[in-house]
Amino acid sequence: MRLARSLLAASLAAAIATPALAEVPIDVIGGTEIYFDGLIHFDSYHYDQNISRADGLALTAAQINANTLTNNGQVRRGEMIFRGRMANGGEWQIGYDLVGARGTGRNGRWLDVNYRGRLNADWTYRVGQFKQPNSLEELTSTRNNEFISKAMITNAFGIARRVGAEIQYATPSITATGTWFTREINVNQRVGNGYGARVTWAPIVDIEAGEVLHFGASLVDHDTVLDRYSLGIRPQADIALNNNATLGNLNTISVSLADADRVQIAGLEGMYFNGPLKVMGEYMRQTVSRTNGRPDYESDGWYVSGLYTLSEDKFGYRGGIYTTAVPNDPVKGLWQLAARYDKLDANDGALLGGQQESWTVGLNWYIRSNFRLSMNYVMLDSSRVQSGVLINNNPNIVELRGQIAI
Repeated sequence: MRLARSLLAASLAAAIATPALAEVPIDVIGGTEIYFDGLIHFDSYHYDQNISRADGLALTAAQINANTLTNNGQVRRGEMIFRGRMANGGEWQIGYDLVGARGTGRNGRWLDVNYRGRLNADWTYRVGQFKQPNSLEELTSTRNNEFISKAMITNAFGIARRVGAEIQYATPSITATGTWFTREINVNQRVGNGYGARVTWAPIVDIEAGEVLHFGASLVDHDTVLDRYSLGIRPQADIALNNNATLGNLNTISVSLADADRVQIAGLEGMYFNGPLKVMGEYMRQTVSRTNGRPDYESDGWYVSGLYTLSEDKFGYRGGIYTTAVPNDPVKGLWQLAARYDKLDANDGALLGGQQESWTVGLNWYIRSNFRLSMNYVMLDSSRVQSGVLINNNPNIVELRGQIAI
């Protein structure tokens, strides 16, 4: 970890010394423009505990211990990305997160490692590791997410980076993307071979006026590894630690299957922004086909969110994805107010993975284009059967984040 700390310190120094840029140009080699891009997140979580049994009986010491969350703060991300723009129109990137999955620090993890080529003005292809096309929020750059924790369905069903190949058709108003993928580069992050598809249509696209209406649909289907499937969702806090260090991270929703054959995820998405206001929502449904004639396991969820920008800065839109504007006034920065309702149901028949819903309100302050401070207040209601007892875990959470982006 000593090397990781040194590299993070170097990235911090570069961000402070660099003018407000989205990326830092390094050199031009053989006609290829090379850039450096970095992202550092420091998160802090503070919980107001509210744990109870649905039958009204007193909690046992073991039940309290298994469901109590620990206030904590640590580096969540430490991403370093090198990009190249070639004279033939092709682009490549190599990204690595020094902090590792969800801030664990375990060996770090590879991010986007791929090459994108252009066939003509509308068609591109990509090979390598990249995000799969089944979630508007997941596909949006992490530095532009309005909330500290992504929506529950994004964390539950979003197939993030996998190694594979992609073909995409994109105009200002229509995109159609198809992928084939296999496992992730990172050794401990696996998923079976599969395919994905996403189509989007924007009947209103007026970037100059700052108005876009967007609709989309997606489907991902993949095999399992050794017939195993697991779903673990945390309480709207990415680094949610149990008060017993030996238990590690706490999942308020949890399902494990040893007889899973294939997984299919279908999604619908919608978004509209006009001037300072943006509203967005998604619905996803996951179906796990099981072996030996057992019934399918199904789970689903949705969210709707609203964001209001306290300035005249406008959102951007390209390739079926939105972007947040750079502050026009670097002194005042860019202020955003955000709210979201979020729900996930992982109960299906005898499989009781749990139910969870939450309200989140947030405030973001972009300072120039390199820094952002965020605060979220989360009101969570979750319930899950544990050892035959229905446990309600309904904490209120104060979340803080500092972001440095280069």
